[in-house]
Amino acid sequence: MSAPTVTILYNNSQNNLANTGGASGDSNWEVLDCVNDSISFQGAETEDEDPTTSKSVFVIPDSGSQEVPRQFVNDYSEGTWNRIFLGGSDADEGVGGNYRYAYCAYINGATSSVPILQAWDDEDCDSYDLEVLGSGTPADSMLKAVVTTNDAPGAEWAGTPLAGSGGSNSLELDTDALSEAKNLYWNMRLLVPYTANSFTVNPILCIYLTYS
Repeated sequence: MSAPTVTILYNNSQNNLANTGGASGDSNWEVLDCVNDSISFQGAETEDEDPTTSKSVFVIPDSGSQEVPRQFVNDYSEGTWNRIFLGGSDADEGVGGNYRYAYCAYINGATSSVPILQAWDDEDCDSYDLEVLGSGTPADSMLKAVVTTNDAPGAEWAGTPLAGSGGSNSLELDTDALSEAKNLYWNMRLLVPYTANSFTVNPILCIYLTYS
């Protein structure tokens, strides 16, 4: 079995529809340039296709926890923020909802394990000490994700905290290893507690899989 190729895509529309274009995307789905693009969580003032020279800062809440309301991709080639309209939940003042099709990984062949979404401090993928990832305590990670490959996440979904590789702090994107090419889907949110310090950080999302 040759190594499958993984292509990450994001839904840049308000249409809760599956990706019909495989690794190329379609009229709703854009390919994420994993070398130059990045995902950004921002306040409510940034709009789709605003220039990346400006952005809306999210203010840490005075009490409780609050979801960062908007998600974008920093499109390096265009110099714009491309909004992921369906990203996030509708809990904790989020503006997402019960949406299945926000993020996609198109895997173009069979795997010998279930592909797993993980979050790490950096490209070494050996630590999760950033405050946004729970400062070494995975359950405290502010980054939450829910698998939507086979079902919508439900109203006011909470999500699994992402930090490292453990079973309770990473996310299986399907129910079994893949026997053929397939789109895998998830949704994410960033839930910031009032105890958080101000931060601008760049954790790494990765998809772990094996093949033979």
